[in-house]
Amino acid sequence: MRRRTLDFVTVGTDLGDPAEGFTHGYLTGIADLTALERYMYDPVHLAGDFDIIPRLARLHAVRFTDDGDPRIGSEIFAMHRRKLAAHPEWEKLLDSIPDSSLT
Repeated sequence: MRRRTLDFVTVGTDLGDPAEGFTHGYLTGIADLTALERYMYDPVHLAGDFDIIPRLARLHAVRFTDDGDPRIGSEIFAMHRRKLAAHPEWEKLLDSIPDSSLT
């Protein structure tokens, strides 16, 4: 049995100020760090990035958690840095987005 990675995911039209240049939003709900790591390294997710990211002109991340552990943010950023190190082609892909704030 495959373990669930995402509790929910949705994509929709951005309702913010059009002058900010955003057209869509993407929101995922992930249960815990183990699920987040599965999501980050899932082959379908990795492959999808190479189809989606080249189409992006802007990408800004909003991150929040309901986990009370004060270390959760640093643990997530460390996981992100490990993924960048393991997949340099993915890091180059992210760097190709003209306007982004992901770290």
